[in-house]
Parts: sequence; C-alpha cells; structure tokens
Amino acid sequence: MHDVIVVGGGFAGVTAAREAALRGRTVLLLEARDRLGGRTWTADWNGSPIEYGGAWVHWHQPHTWSEITRAGLGVEVSGDAESAGWYVGSERRSGSIEQRDEITRRGWDRFVEGVREALPVPHDPTRALDALAHFDRLSIADRLDALSLSAEERDVLTAELESLAHAPLDDAGAVSVLRWHALSGYSLELTQFTGGRVTIVDGTGALLAAIAAGAAFERRLATPVAAIRQRGDAVEVETRDGSGFAARAMIVAVPLNALAAIEFGPGLPDDKLAAIALGQASRGIKIFIRARGASLLQNSIRPGHPFGYLGTESVNGDGSQLMIGFGADAARCDAGDLAAVQDQLDAILPGYAVIEATAHDWLSDEFSRGTWAIHRPGWYEHHHAAMQRPEGRVVFAGSDIANGWAGFIDGAIESGLRAGARAAAIPA
Repeated sequence: MHDVIVVGGGFAGVTAAREAALRGRTVLLLEARDRLGGRTWTADWNGSPIEYGGAWVHWHQPHTWSEITRAGLGVEVSGDAESAGWYVGSERRSGSIEQRDEITRRGWDRFVEGVREALPVPHDPTRALDALAHFDRLSIADRLDALSLSAEERDVLTAELESLAHAPLDDAGAVSVLRWHALSGYSLELTQFTGGRVTIVDGTGALLAAIAAGAAFERRLATPVAAIRQRGDAVEVETRDGSGFAARAMIVAVPLNALAAIEFGPGLPDDKLAAIALGQASRGIKIFIRARGASLLQNSIRPGHPFGYLGTESVNGDGSQLMIGFGADAARCDAGDLAAVQDQLDAILPGYAVIEATAHDWLSDEFSRGTWAIHRPGWYEHHHAAMQRPEGRVVFAGSDIANGWAGFIDGAIESGLRAGARAAAIPA
C-alpha cells in the first residue's frame, strides 16, 4: 500500500509525485510510455536535438521559470526572422517580420477586444465568468466571422490562429486565444514571444529530470493503466498486463483526450463524463524539415496549408537549415512522404529543397490523442471546474485543466503542484 499513486509521467505527474514525496508520502508513478515527459519529448534526430513536443518557455510563465531557476538551467532566445512571407489568396507577399506583424496586429486587436473584462485575472479564468461566457460560446471561426477585416488582414490572422490553435478554427474555442493573450500581459508582442522564442539550452528533458530528482519516488515505465477503482479507504489500480497496485490516494495526470481509455469505479459523475466526451480540439502537426536554400532566417505563413506556419530554427554550416512547421490537422501532412513535403514546402516557401523531415503523430498516439490544450467552446462555462474537482480519493491533474498556462509546461507544473498537495493531504 503506497500513500499516493500517480498515473501519468508528464510534467504534471512528475511534479505531483515530487510534491507528495516532499510531504513525506510514499509515491509510485505509473507511466504508459517507455519514457517520462508525456507530450514533451526531447530527442535526437540524426545528430540534431529536437523537441517533438513542447519546447518554448518564458519568464512570464511563473511556475516554469521558478523550476528553471531552481535547477540552474540556461535559456536561449532565437533571433528575429530576416525574411517574412504571407499569402493573400494565392498571391505570395514578402517583406520584413515587422511589416507582417503590423498586418497581424490590425486583426488581432479586434479579435481580443474585451479580453481585459473577460479575463481580469488570467490565472483565475472563471473570476469573471459572466463576461467570459460570451466568448466561451464562440469558436475561433465564429469570432473571426464577426470582425470586419480586409482580405489581407483576414488571411494573415487566420494563418496565425491556425498555428496557435493547432486545430480547425471552427472546432477550437475563441477563449484559447484570449487566454494566451491575457497571460502574455495583454500584448501581441509578448504572445508571440511566449509561444516561440525562448528555449532551454539542454532541452525540456533537462527540466523534467531536475523536477523528478527533487524527491525520491518509485516509477514504472511502459505500464499503461486500464482501471482505477475506489474501495473504502483505498484506491486500486489495474494495469493492462493485469498487475495491481493500491494507495490511499490517487493522482490521475492523463491528457483529457486519453482519459476515456481508463475505466473508473465507481463511474465518474456526469459532469466529468461530459467534459471528457467533449475533449479538447488540438489535432495538429509539428513537423521538422531539413532543407537546403538561402541561408536566411525565414518565417512564412499561409492559411489552410498543411503546415501553415513555418520558421527557421537554425542555419547550419553545410548550407542547410532546420525549419519547424505547425499545421492544424496532422492527417494532412506525412513527414515520411518527402515528395509530398517538398510540394507543401514549395507552396509556402519556394526555393528550398527538402533533405529530410520528421514528426510525431500526437493525434494517433493513444496516450495523448492530440497536442497542447485548445478547449472547445463551452469549456470554461460548463466543464473547467468539474474536471478540477477531486472525486473521493482521486485527484485530477494535467496541463489540460490548468488555470493559467493550459497547454504549456507551466500549466502542467501548476496543476501538478496543486494535485500533489491535495493528494498528500488526504487522510489514511
């Protein structure tokens, strides 16, 4: 009998395990994958360290920055693009990144109008729920349709929003944009900066390892959980291989879209089942492309493209460069089909030849079923509080249900801090 069992070894689960262990509890962490990290994943790709999931951090993300400071890790800031491209219909236009950002701003400022009243305290998203509900009932597409924009403003803003949402805009909730903007000091510049400029020198894996080393707890990898059952003053876990474990408290730190695969006994209440059935909308792709062409830091966007936001990550000495692309639907891009990737690259950034490409299909990954948290319309009005509520001796955690930076490492750490403390406080 452990004091606490944690199901899920992403940043939320690892943080929760540490926090419970620091409070003197015996902790067992069960992770379905053969590695810790969940939807963050630092890996080597033919000699280049890449982040298949996760990557960017910022000092406006308080929990992450505190952990970076505690671990003594360094960060680096990427440079500005030297050449920017954007599309209006089928016409490609180019200029400086500042010129394109000014076009973005004209649409963005209209999109986020009213955010200060709806999210006056960004780390407490339901503080002004009556004001937020108006936006929470809208998809990003709904909000876009209500704006009066020129063709150029609409196409540029659409491309930016598709990369942020990582989902079809008619499925993703408008609050996902407002939340990110509010957390970034109600600033477009900071919203762009927090989402893609600052990285940890040694990768997100170094931060995860530092958190995991903060207290002693047992961990078992490659151990998917099939069922969680509460019986009296204990919670029992059954894994897919038939093994069983028991604890006085349980933390379930599993992505929202993967929760339906776990059987709960007694069954979860209707409000939680409704939240799980709704899920979150992200289904996109993060593709890495090594290509040869002009040695410039590029950034190009195109609405409706399989990876409609494409930027240079690094320029190599051999005349090649590493690019990262984001698209709204993983089903539309196969990194293993280099001929198709070349055609797609030509359609957003002509003049570069693909050498190789790679991506992880997070949508098909049974332990994630999507990428970062982009909640559907109605989440905050109807489901957010329900998913944060403990059920008896079972506490829920994860970036998907964070108050602040949901979908980011910071949200995972925030949720893990709260869950670890709650589970440790459950009496024997």
